[in-house]
Amino acid sequence: MSEVIESLAHEGGTVLVTALATGLVGAAQRLPRLWRREGAEERMAAELERSARELADAQPENPEVGARVAVVWETRLRDLLMTDPAARDELEQLLAEIRREHPRVTTTTTQHITASAPNATAQGVIGGSIYNHAPAAPPGHGALPSSDTPA
Repeated sequence: MSEVIESLAHEGGTVLVTALATGLVGAAQRLPRLWRREGAEERMAAELERSARELADAQPENPEVGARVAVVWETRLRDLLMTDPAARDELEQLLAEIRREHPRVTTTTTQHITASAPNATAQGVIGGSIYNHAPAAPPGHGALPSSDTPA
């Protein structure tokens, strides 16, 4: 499966759920048009309404509902993009429009990584960059040796 399709489907699910959860149902109602070539536009419109109601009933008491609904829409979008590659440009345009019209709709990813052993290192990547910050030297011990300095 194409990384582009995977990424776009994930982004689409996240942006859609954020729009629905923040009450921007009108902006998201253009989404079902993507399924018109498959003849499923009405069914997707009904699913979109159901998702909006589910999110409205659950937020903020149950934020896990948002994550689950996002995965459902991510899967639907991935399936659509696999069967109808022409929908890709339309989805990208729709997501850009939603963000432009409603700046509150953004995609945020948070990652927490913990390493808990002597001299352990843990790294994670979101968006392609890793920033390493050396720990401060213990008081009275000077700087820690770096990999560039012979020990």
